[in-house]
Amino acid sequence: MRPTGLGVKAALFYLLLVAAFFAAPYANLFFLLLVFLTLLGAGDALASRSNLAGAHGRVEEAAMMPAGAGGTVAAVVCAGRRRWAVGAELELEGAGTVHASLGQAEGEVRIPVAVPPLARGVYRVSAARIVSTWPLGLWKARRSVPAPEEIVIYPAPLALATSRGAGGGVGELYDMLGAAQGYLQPSSLREYRPGDEMRLVHWKASARRGSLVIKEWEGGTGAGHEVVIDLRAKGEELEEGLSAVSALAHAAKEQKEVLTVHSQGLSATFGSAHRPWKELLRFLAVAAPLPADGPPPPAVSSAVLRLPRRGGRA
Repeated sequence: MRPTGLGVKAALFYLLLVAAFFAAPYANLFFLLLVFLTLLGAGDALASRSNLAGAHGRVEEAAMMPAGAGGTVAAVVCAGRRRWAVGAELELEGAGTVHASLGQAEGEVRIPVAVPPLARGVYRVSAARIVSTWPLGLWKARRSVPAPEEIVIYPAPLALATSRGAGGGVGELYDMLGAAQGYLQPSSLREYRPGDEMRLVHWKASARRGSLVIKEWEGGTGAGHEVVIDLRAKGEELEEGLSAVSALAHAAKEQKEVLTVHSQGLSATFGSAHRPWKELLRFLAVAAPLPADGPPPPAVSSAVLRLPRRGGRA
């Protein structure tokens, strides 16, 4: 239980009246007013606490959000009986407190808590609570609830051109991806496992063996791209490179392809039957620039797309 901003102002007014009670000749009038305000403040505190009694809830896992776009996190409140002015709030390290409220809550309700547009990074959730300021808004009753440990804000993807004929800027980057195709080569065959995609089945080999077999690939499960992101860049150049990789990841995920990414501290393939996309997005969210004399990214073929592009936009 803590006073709200309005409650702090009310307390200051209350102290002013106390001072007037001792200084003014109309002591009886001020005494009655102080008694009334004391009962009003105490009653508001008891009502706010009672309104939240027995309620519980949780904050659901937050979806990763692109930088500068914002999003929502769902807080589930199990109110039981009807309650008034129930809300939820999250404290994000480095981003302050975000909150939302409902006029009424009964049973199990979902409260969408808006997360403002944030810069890329990983924001730890230091506290999550359901709250009540009913009826007068002077006091805030709070109850801690389970919540995810962090909210991941990944680089906003660049808008990849959909036409390979588009030239310059991002369109040129999209064209360059064609040079990276073909570096994912079939390396072996294995038996089909439940959950494998049918497009990966090697039908000729399956016909010879009499059972389904799957093509395995060096660095991928089939069609895909390969990219190097060098963290020895600074400022806008690095941010554009990270945004380009973010765009490639979204395009590959949507087209059910794979993306192999090489960088300082990372060399992995993401997509079906490989590492999940959220691991790549988290890496992009926390990627920090390295000094110019820092270690280079892993050595790969010279035909592989390299980002950020020196001397120009990604």
